[in-house]
Amino acid sequence: MVPAPRSIPIRSCIACRNRENWTELLHLVEIDGQVIPDPDRKLDGRGAWLHRRCFDVAVQRRSFSRAFKSEKDLSTEKLEQFLSESH
Repeated sequence: MVPAPRSIPIRSCIACRNRENWTELLHLVEIDGQVIPDPDRKLDGRGAWLHRRCFDVAVQRRSFSRAFKSEKDLSTEKLEQFLSESH
C-alpha cells in the first residue's frame, strides 16, 4: 500500500497577501512589542508569514500591527537586521 502524498501547507504573506508554499515565506512572531524572525518556525506565540521581498510593503501598509492584532506600532528592528544579514 502506497502512503498518500502529504500536502504542503499554504500560507498568505501579510504584505502582498499572495498565497504561497510555507517554505517560501519567513515565519514571524511578536514578542514584547517586537517582530522577531523565526526561520526555523519553532517559536511560540501568534505567527505571521512574509515574503522577504515584501518587507517594505508590509511597513507601508502597517501589516505587522494588523497581523499581530496590536493597536500600537511594533518594532521591526530585529527583522530588518535579520533581512539585511541574510542577503
